[in-house]
Amino acid sequence: MNQAQQEKISLVNGRIYTRSGLASNLTFENGRIVSIEDESGTFSGRIINLQGRTVLPGFCDGGTDFLSWAESQERLNLVSAHSVREFKDALAAFFRANQKPLRGWYIACNLSEDVAISREDIEEIITTLPCAVIDAQNTHIILNTPAMNELNMPQDNVEPDEFIQHLPDLTADEIKYLINTYAPKANAFGISEIWADFYNASLNLWNILSNEIYDLLKFRLRCNFGFNEVSALNEFLSSGLRTGDGFPFCKLGGILIRDALEQQDQKNMIYSAHLSGCQIITDNNKSCLNAVERVVKKVRKSSRHLVKNFTGGNVVERMRLLNLGGSAVLTQEENFIHEAFQNGLVVSGGSGENLTAPLKNIGRLVMNGLSVAEALSVYTWNAAWNGGNESRRGELAVGSDADIVILEQDPFLVKPEEISLIDVTMTFAAGHLVYESGAL
Repeated sequence: MNQAQQEKISLVNGRIYTRSGLASNLTFENGRIVSIEDESGTFSGRIINLQGRTVLPGFCDGGTDFLSWAESQERLNLVSAHSVREFKDALAAFFRANQKPLRGWYIACNLSEDVAISREDIEEIITTLPCAVIDAQNTHIILNTPAMNELNMPQDNVEPDEFIQHLPDLTADEIKYLINTYAPKANAFGISEIWADFYNASLNLWNILSNEIYDLLKFRLRCNFGFNEVSALNEFLSSGLRTGDGFPFCKLGGILIRDALEQQDQKNMIYSAHLSGCQIITDNNKSCLNAVERVVKKVRKSSRHLVKNFTGGNVVERMRLLNLGGSAVLTQEENFIHEAFQNGLVVSGGSGENLTAPLKNIGRLVMNGLSVAEALSVYTWNAAWNGGNESRRGELAVGSDADIVILEQDPFLVKPEEISLIDVTMTFAAGHLVYESGAL
């Protein structure tokens, strides 16, 4: 996103939740908040009369693979196909509408197990480009002949993991297309920052994101990278990249350590990342936690390491003792978040595989026992703290980044079941207006 000088904007006549309490007006310029509660009549630049609307820090989705989600929106969804005929009709319409599919592949998903299709059924529609049809349970994939040739597979029925490993990388132009097309939906949810996980990623992907796509981003993109081998991680770290703010709108985040790795690889990766000053983001896995505990006790550094997919009981207690934060998929782990708050853990949350409106998850957290302030913090202050950005984001204060969301109603003043129904009026990312509903 272009960081050139921006006009001064004042939000007036609102319910603005700042670090110091409730205010009625706020002014920002060049991406930063410059004043709160100025005297009436002293405003200059653009003035937006909020007419009583509520202002909060912009929401941070602390865990969604944005590119994978965006790409999934480009796939053919077969959930409404209940027969082979309906499958063929849907595939034909999809083929006609998409002459240049992403990665050069036609991909359809969510085919009911009751609809038995064959490679020949696919090839009645698509014969020259690779096509893959994924069942609703994501257990097997049917390929046409070009897809079999592309993957060098002798059979037309493959496992999902094997299929994904052989797909070609997205090109820079395809990544640009996905961001331009689907970032507005994130902004319409009030999201000004996204933490995205990338596995088996290379420096090439990072270079595309941080250089070629930099001026296109409409939200802050924090890239967490995971690797299958210690050597790949060490090559990545040898480039000199480290956790930190980096580019204003695209930065390197944490190093992902998965429980699918061998224990020795987990240990070696955790040591390498920690000694390099990188944040570690580990799965809820005993061997991973043991390795984190050893490295934290042996080499005391201040990196804020996180645990993903955490559960209650002993795991929460270990996280508390090691001063680890938590990163939760809110649609799956909301039952453990209340316990985490009770134990003083800092928990941020995200959507997981499918981008979800933060207010929907915030409403669910309140219905599940959190206070409104606690639920909001999962998407604001807690996310900023877990990302090491609490001095700049997560709260509205003079000097903070102008990541701001304006809501039609105040979450503190409506019934818990109504929070998820609140509409977003405007979203600002570093002072840039990236979404407006037209209500003002």
